[in-house]
Amino acid sequence: MTPGEKTVASPTAKEMAKPVSDDLLVKDTAFAKKKLLKRLCFGIVTLLILSCIFGFYYNQTHIKLPDFTGKPVSTAQTWADKHKITLNVKRLYDFDKKVNTVIKEPDKHTVIAKKKVVNLTVSLGADPKTKIKLPDFSKLSLAQARVFIKKEKLANTIIQLDYSETIATDSYIKQEFANQSLTSENFKREDNLTLFYSKGKEPVVKNIDVPDFSTQTKEQIDKWSMDKGVKIDFQTEGSNTVEADKVIAQSVAKGEKVSKADMIIVKRSLGKPLIVPDFSVLSFEEASAAGKELPVTVKQVYSESIAYGGFINQSTRAGTQYFAKDNVPNISVAFSLGQVYIKDLTGQTQGDLQATFYNEYTAKGAPITYQVRYVDSSETKGVVVGQSSLNEAVPLNSHVIVMVSNGKR
Repeated sequence: MTPGEKTVASPTAKEMAKPVSDDLLVKDTAFAKKKLLKRLCFGIVTLLILSCIFGFYYNQTHIKLPDFTGKPVSTAQTWADKHKITLNVKRLYDFDKKVNTVIKEPDKHTVIAKKKVVNLTVSLGADPKTKIKLPDFSKLSLAQARVFIKKEKLANTIIQLDYSETIATDSYIKQEFANQSLTSENFKREDNLTLFYSKGKEPVVKNIDVPDFSTQTKEQIDKWSMDKGVKIDFQTEGSNTVEADKVIAQSVAKGEKVSKADMIIVKRSLGKPLIVPDFSVLSFEEASAAGKELPVTVKQVYSESIAYGGFINQSTRAGTQYFAKDNVPNISVAFSLGQVYIKDLTGQTQGDLQATFYNEYTAKGAPITYQVRYVDSSETKGVVVGQSSLNEAVPLNSHVIVMVSNGKR
């Protein structure tokens, strides 16, 4: 023990056995209250924490279901995808509800567990298989037809408005079913029907610019006509300067304006024409030299009425034009040999007669026939010794007796 330190005596057993004073008891009660309060606060905090945890867990696993009745099912699906909810969609035909509209939701406005499947009944709209009794549209105006289509919910029935020069505006023109087997009696809501109504006469507005057709082909002009709705009347004629298939002229000049009611005449070239000459003003020799670009055959034939060298006929009319695209026929031109004179056949053999009569007469337009008569003669057998006509004019269809030697004299 260091100097100055005091010695404190430990309590004796007798002293420890003495009763605790009231002062000390009071101090112990306060401590107990503090300790109880501390425990109470701890319990409340613990309860709050547990409540928060439970609330958080409950909110994560449960959700209040909105009312989707009357709304598109896509709205419900978007909400379900966001909150990871499974939808069980039942679809029914409902004439009064639009397609894909929610018509029934049993659990609306209730809090549900997210793992629960939400049941919805959704409209398929009007039943497409329902038979529809169609009215006589020819007795309905355009407005009445539209009211009927809307009332019966005919999604595949459309109205097409066309211009008409004869039918008044908003009046019925015709109707066309997509399927030929369809009639007004077996028509169903799902079937396709087009109703044509008039929008009156097409207004005549000259607002279409006419191009220069001289640089265009027929196909290009046809396409312009179809695109613009302007009619084109194609005409053709020969031209010595414009090659075939090119445009010679147009009735409406480039840059002018026309309407759909107008018609434009477009003349196209057939190329340089091949013109059949008038052979009646030519001689036989001149005719043979003319028309070299055409298949012309010039011949001489006998004639009882036209003098020798005179023009008889031509198979194709003078002035007829042919072009490169045409299949030009053979053109026959005939000049007269005058009347038929039977040549002296004496000295010819019987075997030469066929060729003589054909080449000299038949081939030249005189179908003269002959008959062989055998006579006694000192000439060799088979040699012609006489004839019924000699060096005299005879009709074109004459018959000649030819005397042939039998070699018996």
